[in-house]
Amino acid sequence: MAFEPREAEAAGQQVRNITVQQTGFGQTAVRVGATLWPSHAHVKVAQGDVVTLEGSYTPRTTTDDDGNEKKFHNISVTRIFVHGAADQGKREETVNTGSDDVTDDDVPF
Repeated sequence: MAFEPREAEAAGQQVRNITVQQTGFGQTAVRVGATLWPSHAHVKVAQGDVVTLEGSYTPRTTTDDDGNEKKFHNISVTRIFVHGAADQGKREETVNTGSDDVTDDDVPF
């Protein structure tokens, strides 16, 4: 999940809204807004979790102040599976040595 869940109200019910990054590349890896209804109040979700969602999909297109079209993707969740937190790896500390002594012989191609 891209962000922490947000509490909201929809259809007179308390819901949680989450945002997930769809699997894919470029234009196929869109952010999806998902509504978790009270039937899933017992499901714990947190930022960084990987989830699988099923539900009804609703696209919404709007136009911003500059006239550019923006598309939003939303799912009303009927089933959710929380895989758990994604491992983001351990970032190694790097040091720039400042060496500019590279010649054409050092370049492998």
